[in-house]
Amino acid sequence: MIQLARNYKKGSLSLTKIAKSEGISLGYLERLVAQLKNKDLVKSLRGVSGGYSLSRSPQKISIREIFEALEGSLAPYYCAEMGSKCLRDCGARQVWQKLDEAIMTTLSKIKLNDLTK
Repeated sequence: MIQLARNYKKGSLSLTKIAKSEGISLGYLERLVAQLKNKDLVKSLRGVSGGYSLSRSPQKISIREIFEALEGSLAPYYCAEMGSKCLRDCGARQVWQKLDEAIMTTLSKIKLNDLTK
């Protein structure tokens, strides 16, 4: 995502190029990009100059969106998820919810563009 952000408005990047520069397998990157594409964070372009690019400006993509696209819920504990019905009424749920709120707020404030500097 950082490479796509750095290349924003310069054209598409091939997954082969990204995989090579990041030192990861192409197959693994293809799975990641499929998840990101499914959440409308990246788009693909076919053809000779095809490849992948961000679906919108890196200033408008939060790190939270990226993490949630790849990992799902980021709640530190299952009962911290908003609206979750905890089976036990322990006092720890409030702690987990506050921690969850802090994590989500922080990740929402950090934009992809911030990581390119």
